[in-house]
Amino acid sequence: MLRRFPSALGPRRHALWNERGGPARAAILLPSGHAMLSVGDDSREINGPACILVSVQPRHFLRLDAGTPAQVLFFSDLLLVDAIGKGAESVPLRYMAEQSLIVSSEPDAALFDDLAHAFGAIERELGREGGASWRFLTAQLGVILIQCWRLSGLEAAGRQSASTQGALLMRFRHMVELHFREHWRIGRYAEALGLSHDRLHDICVRTLKRSPLDLVHDRLAHEACLQLVRSGLSIEQVAADLGFRNATHFTRFFRIRTGSTPARYRNQITRQHSDRREDTIRSFADWP
Repeated sequence: MLRRFPSALGPRRHALWNERGGPARAAILLPSGHAMLSVGDDSREINGPACILVSVQPRHFLRLDAGTPAQVLFFSDLLLVDAIGKGAESVPLRYMAEQSLIVSSEPDAALFDDLAHAFGAIERELGREGGASWRFLTAQLGVILIQCWRLSGLEAAGRQSASTQGALLMRFRHMVELHFREHWRIGRYAEALGLSHDRLHDICVRTLKRSPLDLVHDRLAHEACLQLVRSGLSIEQVAADLGFRNATHFTRFFRIRTGSTPARYRNQITRQHSDRREDTIRSFADWP
C-alpha cells in the first residue's frame, strides 16, 4: 500500500501503525520540507529531500510541517524477501533492512531521483485496473533498497572494511545464503573464511549472542517456513529442496526450531486470512 500526502497549509500528523494489523515495514519519501518521525517519546527530525526505512511500531507517527509532501510505502516481509533476492548484495541489503535508516540526497542527487522514480512506479502499478504485478513491485522495492544502501554510505563502508569483524560476519552470512541447503558444517564455513572454528564462533557470539550453528539453523528454518506457506510443494519435496535426507529428519528439525510440525504449521497458516499470512512467518529480523 502506498499513501501520498500532498503539501498542506498547516502541519499534519499521520499514524503509521494500523491497529487492525497490516504490513510492519515502511519506506517514507520526503521530497522536500521538514518532518518529525516519532515513536512514543522518541522523535527524529528529518529534512527533505530524504528517504526513511522503518519497522512500524505502535504509537508511530509522521508529522509533516506546512508545505511538506510525503509518500509512505507500506510493505510486508514477504515482499521484502523477494525484493532482496539471493544475489551477492542480498546480505548487506538484508542487514540494512533490519535497521531504521534515514538517507538524504546530498551524496548523489541522481541516485535520489532514481529512488523517487521507483516510488512513482509503485504508485502507478498499484493503481492499475488489472491489478498489480508482484514481480514489478519487488523489482521497484529492490531499487529503493539499493539506492538507500548507496546513499547511506553503507556500500562504500563495506568495501573499505574488509578486515573488520563486521565484514567477516557479513561474509559468513553471505556464505550461509549460498550454502545453507548443502548443510555445510561450521568448520567448512570457517575454513572458507580463512578462520579457525573457535574464531568464527567467537565473532558470532560476541557480535550477535548466537553461535554460528544457531544462525545457520535459523536461516534454514526461516526458508522452510516460507516454502511451506508459499511453494505448494509437498512436505517431502520441501525437505528434499532444503537438503534433508528424508521428511522424518526435516520434521524433527522443524519441530525443534519452531515448536510445530511442518504439517501443523502449514495447516495453521492456511486457515488464516490471506492478507495476514505474512504476520505468521517468522520475522525477517529473526535471521540477524
